Amino acid sequence: MIQAGAIQVIPGSGGQLGQIIATRALPGSGSQPPTSGSGGTGASAPQTMPAAVALVPLASNTPAPNPSQTGSTTLSRSGPSGSLGSTAGTASSPEPAQPSPPPPSTAPVNRAASVITVIQQLDPRDIAGEQTTGETDTQSPTERQQQEREDTPKSARQPTANPALLTASEREIVQQLRARDATVRTEEESHQALAGANAGMITYSYTAGPDGRLYATGGKVSIRPLQGLDGIAAIANQAAISRAASVPGSSAADFNVAKGASMNISAMISAQAYAAAESYRATIGLNIGLNAAPGSVDLRG
Repeated sequence: MIQAGAIQVIPGSGGQLGQIIATRALPGSGSQPPTSGSGGTGASAPQTMPAAVALVPLASNTPAPNPSQTGSTTLSRSGPSGSLGSTAGTASSPEPAQPSPPPPSTAPVNRAASVITVIQQLDPRDIAGEQTTGETDTQSPTERQQQEREDTPKSARQPTANPALLTASEREIVQQLRARDATVRTEEESHQALAGANAGMITYSYTAGPDGRLYATGGKVSIRPLQGLDGIAAIANQAAISRAASVPGSSAADFNVAKGASMNISAMISAQAYAAAESYRATIGLNIGLNAAPGSVDLRG
């Protein structure tokens, strides 16, 4: 593992050792060197990425040599004349050589001028701060954004125009809104077409979807029956209104409109029949009066 405090050979230094004090990932895509496993099958290799490794060269401390213990001769002076006296002692016998102390342990030299930075290909797991777990993050940026959206409460989510970021439940909602939008528009356009000259403009009510688009979830067509019609024209106009309000998928309010138009048609037909009957009676009565002889009444028992 490449970590702070580890000892390794400094590249290009002829074998000099250095202590790692920091590692830092560099921009660039990682690589996965090909390796071959047993049996000719490919074996997975750890992914590597460029990193800057800062090393401090280790100082080589050479112990100072100890002088050999060979003994010495001591001379003394005696007498007031200061002449040489007899030898006070002979050469001391050589003492046993003391073993040299072990060299002190090598310590890193922590000077800024001694820091060497080399570029190496490292496993991302060996770079401090790059991986918090033992596995490499394989999620794409889109997958990470989608996961963040999943973790956000629904009430706090903002609409997004990127369909790849929608969650599974949001995609289902969008499908339902699209289907409802198509149904509403088809129904209202049918109302308008069948009502003919009696129909006004279509008015829609909208609902915003998770994708930021507006979908029609309700609608209505204003109906204003034509005025000044009578007879067959008035009945035909009410029949058009009844057909327009009776298309498949109509609401309860639409069926009430159709029921009202049907009642109007029945009333108009009844009025037409009554007027025809009255006209017929008047015509028959007039004919009887014209054919009868003046002052005579034909009665039969």
